[in-house]
Amino acid sequence: MKFIKCIIILFFLAGAIAATAQEFNGGIYGGVAASQLDGDTYKGFNKLGIVGGAYVNRFINKKLAFQLGLRYIEKGSREVTDDHSVNYKCRLHYIELPVTLRYFQYKKLDFEVGLSVGYLLKQYEEIDGYEDPGAPEFNKMELAGLGGLNYALNEKLSVATHFMYSILYVRPHSVYFNSEGKGQHNYLLTLTLAYQLSSWR
Repeated sequence: MKFIKCIIILFFLAGAIAATAQEFNGGIYGGVAASQLDGDTYKGFNKLGIVGGAYVNRFINKKLAFQLGLRYIEKGSREVTDDHSVNYKCRLHYIELPVTLRYFQYKKLDFEVGLSVGYLLKQYEEIDGYEDPGAPEFNKMELAGLGGLNYALNEKLSVATHFMYSILYVRPHSVYFNSEGKGQHNYLLTLTLAYQLSSWR
């Protein structure tokens, strides 16, 4: 919990600076995440979750901006059989601090790349419709790489799509669950809509 408090304090400190400095900008966003656990043998981005948060950024030069965010995101995995029944479900609730660089090659389109540090708030696993309390625990901390595209609809609204993959495994290999002989990694795609609190394009 100390990590969460540090993240929140850091983000709101950045937000306070942004509110008093014209060179800083900020916004809020929300959307959906389609995820899977790489290493659990189940294929496909079948687990849908929500993502939402806020960010502040500052231009380093005319084309490059540094961005700091704070968000909640739901990850995990889900196996759906041919008859559309769900055999396995995993829900992972994270709070994250993404730190990225945004490169503005075009007026309405920019590219984003960076790292994200996450803290696992809660995990839940279900097999054949029943909770599995004996499942091995996931690591509390996650370090992930991310990249994506942002497209401005107008001066205030923009849409974005990003991919994200755990650099370090989020759960080590265990004979308890069906794995591919390696640790598991979060792998996901997100689609979000952002509202800019100031016009900066």
